[in-house]
Amino acid sequence: MTNIGVVIPAYNEEDGLPRVLKTISNVDWLSKIVLVNDGSTDGTLPIAQEYSSLDERLLVEHSIKNRGKGAALLAGVKRLTEDIEVVIFLDADLIGLSEANLVRLCEPIIEGRADMTVAVFCQGYWRTDISQGVFPNLGGQRCLLRETALEALTPLEDSGYGVEIGLTSTAKHNRWRVVHVDWQGTTHTQQEASLGWKKAFKVRSVMYRQIIKTWSRTTIHQLQESTESHALVEKFQRLLD
Repeated sequence: MTNIGVVIPAYNEEDGLPRVLKTISNVDWLSKIVLVNDGSTDGTLPIAQEYSSLDERLLVEHSIKNRGKGAALLAGVKRLTEDIEVVIFLDADLIGLSEANLVRLCEPIIEGRADMTVAVFCQGYWRTDISQGVFPNLGGQRCLLRETALEALTPLEDSGYGVEIGLTSTAKHNRWRVVHVDWQGTTHTQQEASLGWKKAFKVRSVMYRQIIKTWSRTTIHQLQESTESHALVEKFQRLLD
């Protein structure tokens, strides 16, 4: 048996969170569920605590301050015990999540066919479908071995919304086998509907800035690392000559 855990970062997700937790709680083969309340100011924490009282597998990790998605994911993975071998990352505002989605996401990891899987929404909501079709590597629904996730997320703790592009860059740099999995009929809550166009625009602006910043930082670091490695090899070869 493979012990599988789920980490759900949540910041002001009182509307969509019950929907996600209800689905997750009905999946009996999950060993642990960690809900990371990342400084929410709405009813997210009470909702998480209520579901936790009904399901002993559900642990609530609470941060008074909003630290960002990267820190929330790392905190969630750290909360998982060592017997958890595989971790699934899920957003807290999913619509149309099903047990079959989770099976498709973690199956390649359990079978040893992939180092990371990424869900791609389709036939859910047209705008999200287009976005994920163009940028499939920005999806937040992923599955990895717990130890791999812990190692990859540690340098991404302060990446905020850039954590997904950070994981993607890490995967490319380390030549991970990445498998994209279609999630039909699944989508996100539309921020424009929940926040209004003006506030949603501000949130998206912050998100895109963090994505670009993380991508730039990881790319530069990997180039420097590669350059240093080549220089070291060349120096060693000169000594041998």
